[in-house]
Parts: sequence; structure tokens; C-alpha cells
Amino acid sequence: MKNKTNLLFFVLSLMLLLLNTSCYSIIFGDREFSMKKGVLYRGKETYILQCFYAPDTARQGAELKTMVPLLASIGEVGGNSVAMDLLRDPNSTSVEAQDLETIKTYANRAKDQYMTVILRIAPNSQPNKKNPLLNTLKQNFKGLLTIVYWTDGPYADEWTKAMKKINKYWVIISKQNADLIITEDISQTQLPKEKVIFSASPGEQIGKVHFLLPYTKENLNCIEEAYAKYTPCTNLDTNSASSLLSEQERQEGFIPLFDGKTINGWWYLGDNHNCFAVNPEGFIEWKSKGGKALMSCERYDNFILRLEWMVEKGGNTGVWVRAPRGSRASKIGFEVQILGDSDTTALTDDTTGAIYKVVPPKVKAMKPEGQWNDLEIICNGPYVKVTLNGQVVQDINFDEIEELKYRLRKGFIGLTDHGNYCGFRNIRIKPL
Repeated sequence: MKNKTNLLFFVLSLMLLLLNTSCYSIIFGDREFSMKKGVLYRGKETYILQCFYAPDTARQGAELKTMVPLLASIGEVGGNSVAMDLLRDPNSTSVEAQDLETIKTYANRAKDQYMTVILRIAPNSQPNKKNPLLNTLKQNFKGLLTIVYWTDGPYADEWTKAMKKINKYWVIISKQNADLIITEDISQTQLPKEKVIFSASPGEQIGKVHFLLPYTKENLNCIEEAYAKYTPCTNLDTNSASSLLSEQERQEGFIPLFDGKTINGWWYLGDNHNCFAVNPEGFIEWKSKGGKALMSCERYDNFILRLEWMVEKGGNTGVWVRAPRGSRASKIGFEVQILGDSDTTALTDDTTGAIYKVVPPKVKAMKPEGQWNDLEIICNGPYVKVTLNGQVVQDINFDEIEELKYRLRKGFIGLTDHGNYCGFRNIRIKPL
């Protein structure tokens, strides 16, 4: 009897453990926000809000021609969030149905681009039981943890408390008594981790502290300049490296992007600056995870890019083209997919030579894993042509594909880190 009791206790304990684990994964999914000891997390990773406030965004609709350029302009300079107002009029307690749909569409799009929406709730009314706005929030956003909430206005404290009763796991920004606290004081050398700088550039703390700036051209330029200043990138001496080019390529105007000896001309997107290194045989090789990507010092719009690549069997890498400084490059610029999938016959939007998650390659053109492949990417306005080992795998007009039509037309070149061994060499470019 004692053994049966122990067995029953064990089974019940195991069920409780599994239930708690399951609930945790539901509450804090891979792209959902949570707070832990004053630190903002997205899934299991810490997250720094780099936000631009465009109040009327929900009123502009969620067509790709409106939504994609806005998010792309934020990601281009290193941002990752757009803040928008829930209400058209702070004296109102109702929300237009089309505005709610726009907010949700933005939230889904932003989530897929490793970005987020910050929803500002700032009514001139208190959150009592008669206020229909409370029910609107509950019905439309109760389970939505992929966005961050911002209470403002004369009753911000009251709304923070009321919203926490709807969902205690919502991450809320406010001037006080919230998960993240807005401040305009940037005099401190090291801001507390839970502070959000409002209406001021974080300067040398860029990328380390949360900020929330009005969406203006001046502020976009300000953040771009801050990142450029505090992100180290040693330029490549193209004159000394030009000997790596063929005589014909030199005459045609090609410029080397890699000298075979150093990482000069490139910067690390992630924290691990040992992710990629130069192999003694003169190629860039993947060494360890955490670098995210190796990014060119310069941005390019129209060009011919040539390089060689290789990858291990089952491996995953790619070349980002017209990539932004922040957020998901493959969804804001585009990515030419590279996989260790030589034994796969299928041609999908996720096989080697694809425009990642949009256009499958025309043919299967990669060599067996471990061998070097020749890649050429031509970008000229909306026209993109990709040739792999002498075979054309892409020849498309971005203006004819709605998903690609509004993406960036100028950006960085990126060599991606997906945690698998790969290599790149003989990288050169000809601006058009």
C-alpha cells in the first residue's frame, strides 16, 4: 500500500511539473515578452527596446505598401519597435474596429521581423467598470504578449493597475509604478536597466538601454549616427587587397571586400566577435555561435556581388542583401538562402538559392557539401539576378512581387551565423 501511495504521489508530482512547464511555454513563448528581475525578455533572450513613436500608425491601415516601409525605416537604422496610439481621441472610450485590426496586423508582421509594437493607452478617463475601453483591451489583447503596453495621460497609474488585472504578465511602460519606467534624464553614466529614455538619444549607451523617440527623419538620422559612431568597423585597404582581383575584374571596376587576412571591412552584428575568423588558407570561416552575422562596413544599393561559399551537410547560412542595421534582415532586406541540402531535390522558398521564404530557386545548382560554390548576385533597382555555379537560380523583378516590392533597396551585405560550419572567400563587389 505504501508503494502504491508513493507511486501515486510521484505521478501527481510529475503531472504538476509538466503542467507548469506547459503553462510557462504558453505564457512566455519564443517571441513573447516578460520581465525578470527588472530585465525585459523576449522568449529566453534579453531585449532592448529601440523604439520610434508614430502615434497615428493604426489609422493608416495595414497594407504592405504602408506597413513595410515604416518598419523597414526603423530597422534600417538599428531600431526594433514602433509605438502607436490605441485611441484616435483621448476623450473617447471606443476604438474603431479597423484600427484594432491594423494593430494586430502590425503586431504579427513585427513579430516575424524580430520587432515589436508598443501600444500607447492614454485616455482622459478612468478605468472604471463602466468604461468600455477596459472591455476592448480584454477582448482584443488579453492573451497578446508579443507586444508591449504603454500607459500615459492623467490616469496612467490607474490604467496600469487595471491592465495588470486583465493580464498580470503584460509588460507595461509608464512614468511610474510599471515594469519599465520612462525617463527624460540621461545625465547618469549608467542608466538603471528598467529605464526607458524618452525623447532623447541614448548616445554612447546606444544598444544597451531602452529608448523611445518620436518618429521623425531627424531622430532616425540621430540613431543611425549613434550606431555608426559606437559600432567599430575598420575599413578595408582596397588598394592593397586589389591584387586578389583578376585583371579583368579590376578593369571592370570591382572592389575587394575581403583581403584574405583580416576581418577589416566588416563588423559583427552580435556580441560574439569570435564567431567568424580568417582561416590560414585565406577564407572566412564560422567558429562559434553568437555573432548573428558579419556585416559589411558600407551599405550598397545597385551592384554586382561575387563570392565563393561552402557549408557542411545539413548546415544553414546565407547572404543578406540590402540588409538593415537592426531587426530581421531576411524580412526587411532579403536573403539568398544557403543550406547543406545537396541531396534534396525539392525546390522550395527555403532551399539553397531561394530568396528566403519568398521565391524558390529555378534550379538545383549547389555542389556537394564541403566544396566551394561560385555565387553572383546582381541588384539593379527592383531587378535581382542570382547565379550559382553558372546556373541562374533567380531572375526577378521585386516590383512584381508584393512581399518584396516595398523592402529596402539599399543596405549592408551580411554573412550569416546560424550555428553551422561554413566559409566565404574571394568576396568582391562592383557598384553600378
